[in-house]
Amino acid sequence: MMGKYLLGIDNGNTVCKATLYSLNGEELKTCSKRVRTYYPEPGYSERDMHELWQVTAETIKNVITETNINPNDIIGIGNTGHGNGLYLLDKKGNPLKGIQSLDSRAGEICEEWKNLGIEKEVFSRTLQEFWSAQTNSLLAWIKQNEPNTYKKIGTVFLCKDYINYCLTDTIGSDYTDMGATNLLNTKKREYDAYLLELYGLKELSTCLPHLHDSSEIIGRVTRKTSRMTGLVEGTPVVGGMLDVDASMVGSGVIGPKKICIVAGTWSVNSLVTEQPIENSELAMTTTFAIPGTWKSVEASATSTSNLEWFVSQFCSEEAREARKRKVSVYEICDEMVSSLPTEKSSILFHPFLFGSNVQASARAGFYGIGGWNKKSDLLRAVYEGMVFSHLNHVQKLQEVGGVFNNAFLTGGGSKSRTFSQMIADVLNHPIETSAAKETGSLGAAMAAGIGSGVFHDYGEASRAMVREGLRFNPESTGRDLYLWKYKEYKKLIEEMRASWKRIALRNY
Repeated sequence: MMGKYLLGIDNGNTVCKATLYSLNGEELKTCSKRVRTYYPEPGYSERDMHELWQVTAETIKNVITETNINPNDIIGIGNTGHGNGLYLLDKKGNPLKGIQSLDSRAGEICEEWKNLGIEKEVFSRTLQEFWSAQTNSLLAWIKQNEPNTYKKIGTVFLCKDYINYCLTDTIGSDYTDMGATNLLNTKKREYDAYLLELYGLKELSTCLPHLHDSSEIIGRVTRKTSRMTGLVEGTPVVGGMLDVDASMVGSGVIGPKKICIVAGTWSVNSLVTEQPIENSELAMTTTFAIPGTWKSVEASATSTSNLEWFVSQFCSEEAREARKRKVSVYEICDEMVSSLPTEKSSILFHPFLFGSNVQASARAGFYGIGGWNKKSDLLRAVYEGMVFSHLNHVQKLQEVGGVFNNAFLTGGGSKSRTFSQMIADVLNHPIETSAAKETGSLGAAMAAGIGSGVFHDYGEASRAMVREGLRFNPESTGRDLYLWKYKEYKKLIEEMRASWKRIALRNY
């Protein structure tokens, strides 16, 4: 008898989440646990791969235990994870090195490639720009700076690929994840030996995993994994997808003229198109989870990672208040920001703590602070800086011909009514959210449902599992001030470029 549940697993840059879903999209249980990040040098962002798997296995086990379900009733597993970064296996299949997509060590390599004209040559094949935490850039950095590690490379993985490997012992990836690495010929949907040669990485051609569609079964849970997680040996695992695609699918963004705005660790803004948009001004155009369609993406690590940093460094008092009231500290932050009228706040913030798409050496900064300002003023500036980064990305999509009638907000930022309303106001467009708390896990679970034969395609899966959430209509109050601030935000970027470069040279 066919089982009743689908399991979606989402490994972002900070937290591992496992969510159990019924076949009608009911979110039965989410268990989560933070995965530590290590910063061995300025600009480095790394993980212990053994720890990543241990945390994931524990999270899966907790979901099964806390729901008290029969694990035989889990009929499929889908994985998603943060894109890019680099997760390496050695030639014996053991974890070698894990680098996250918040890393910026390869910034100089990207600048060098641009100066040599390599980026223009690559674009015709990949339809995307270079950036420092991209898989190709990091591989080149390791070859130059850690030659002993480079010689040991057996498999080039991404985050969710490594988790699939731990679940099934299968080495593989999918088109959406590898399609964002500048290693794939986007139009042909295949690896390109010429690209590897341009990057000086041609010897790694045998280390790239076989590619699958996101809903294709690539392996089954092993006996060893079954003992660790409580999953049943033989449970099918699908190829999974990039977190961008998973959030889009989980939000119901599976067709043209819809934009998905992900306010997570990264600011990810993406449109589905029937034909690829070929424009070098975009961060990337690449394969979408639904075969035969494309997504155009504008993204940078400029969203809620900045808020998390601010809260961890400056909000211990608010954290105590949250514990006392038994609410999230981010609810306290929302109250602080919403209590401060837009016209009372004139501080600007560049949300570039973990890099930026505007310049490899760009860094965060507050501007216009006075002795009379309070923590709430700074906090509101952080919110606005994140929103302005999203606006900048959305405008770039529109400038190259991207059209949308519906806008969907997901990620951690969508849980904040204050932030969601700001997005609607700044974009001057209604914003819809999903009833699902974890759209990434949901999108991965939907792919598992297709692979397991529950659903015929993403359309059927979406009709069955995606539920509408809240709607935020734009309010005119404060919009003119927001737009003035946004202009100043962009002017400051231009004025800071030379300083950022000088500061970066000093740091390195």
